[in-house]
Amino acid sequence: MNTEGTDVLVTGSAKRVGRLTALTLAEEGANVAVHYNTSEKEAEETAQEVRELGRKATTVKSDLSTVEGAYAAVDGTVEGLGGIDVLVNNASVFYETPIREVTEEEWNQNMDVNLRAPFFASQRAAEQGAEKVINIAGVGGHRPFASFLPYSVSKAGIVALTEGLAKGLAPEVTVNAVSPGTVLSPEDRTEQEEKRIAEKTPVGRIGEPEDIADTVTFVVASSDFLNGAVISVDGGRSL
Repeated sequence: MNTEGTDVLVTGSAKRVGRLTALTLAEEGANVAVHYNTSEKEAEETAQEVRELGRKATTVKSDLSTVEGAYAAVDGTVEGLGGIDVLVNNASVFYETPIREVTEEEWNQNMDVNLRAPFFASQRAAEQGAEKVINIAGVGGHRPFASFLPYSVSKAGIVALTEGLAKGLAPEVTVNAVSPGTVLSPEDRTEQEEKRIAEKTPVGRIGEPEDIADTVTFVVASSDFLNGAVISVDGGRSL
């Protein structure tokens, strides 16, 4: 696919990795729908940066914890950009959930936002003529984190979802996943912990948002024969 002129929805793209993904795609010629739930100011700022790159941009507000919100993200993109060629299911919730303390609400929120929303957004995007779906998985889906188990289960589900959609939506739509390792250090992580993680990573460092954004952009622009792949972007740490 030629990235130039494509209409792309990146969910959760007001901040952090999603924001950089939106801007990287815009740098390569894509028009971008910046999706958000509560971060309106940041979403508008990201959209303005896309416009400053000479691309079309729109902002779309919706709550991905509901099926209606997943549909609304796609419908808002079509309304704002005139169509949708690529869906990047980036939005997710991520917070600590010790196993013995997990609540039903926490479990449901992880499944609703991280797994159910990507399915129904993909379903709607396919109906609207999208040609590519890119899901953001995560190393926790392959090697579960005991203190983030609902999150890890939801990301394992993303791998299965990617493979199932790749079969079910072909040949009109290709579906792949990008699976980040450790990216963006939390403020409370010590220098010693940073060093330990880097030492366990073959490339010798923690990931940067650019690593994920560049990989998503690669998948958008890559051969249309890539389908059902889960690309690990973790510096080799999961080997």
